[in-house]
Amino acid sequence: MPRKEFPGDPRRANVVPYTAASSNDGSLYYIVAFVSSMAALFSKMKWIAWIALYSSMFSAFSDRQSATGSSNSSSRVSTITLALTSLLMTYLPELLAVYSLVRGSTSGAPGAPVKTSAA
Repeated sequence: MPRKEFPGDPRRANVVPYTAASSNDGSLYYIVAFVSSMAALFSKMKWIAWIALYSSMFSAFSDRQSATGSSNSSSRVSTITLALTSLLMTYLPELLAVYSLVRGSTSGAPGAPVKTSAA
């Protein structure tokens, strides 16, 4: 019995086969952001902290929403928070030195007593 051809028949030869979508959901940037945040915290290198912040922001902005609307957004937000923390911790010694100079301390240590002028 010969096969009948119907319009819209998926067995036709000119039907385009299914190919999966590429995985551009930012997961690579998520991993780079997490690893570089931890590296910046341990090594105190500012450029690594800036890479962590850039990667975490790119990972959060390229995140895809699922059909139900739920996303892995809590992990993305925690990665951004970790990147901001690593950036803050790398700049903290300079911030404390500026703060101690503003207060009038000459030693530069954060807990140093404030010099007062004796009149």
